[in-house]
Amino acid sequence: MEASNEGDAFSICDQHDGPIHFMVTDTVMPKMHGPELAKRVSSLYPETMVIYMSGYIENVIPHHGILEKGMEYIQKPFTVNELVRKVREVLGK
Repeated sequence: MEASNEGDAFSICDQHDGPIHFMVTDTVMPKMHGPELAKRVSSLYPETMVIYMSGYIENVIPHHGILEKGMEYIQKPFTVNELVRKVREVLGK
């Protein structure tokens, strides 16, 4: 499933039948940050694993309280292979 913004993402998840195993979301979005979206989605699908992504300088996101320690993160831009590697890493935990 794909969504162009955080509102659409939550609506898609809300209407989805069956589990949502994995979500990749931008960390900073106009109306709702990624962690807030993930919290709302996990209220419907608690098993959902999340990877956050951002194009901000890598050390900005963790130091401004947007992501908590232990949250999975990938820096944009990334290749498909880098994303696959990160997904495998998260699934292996």
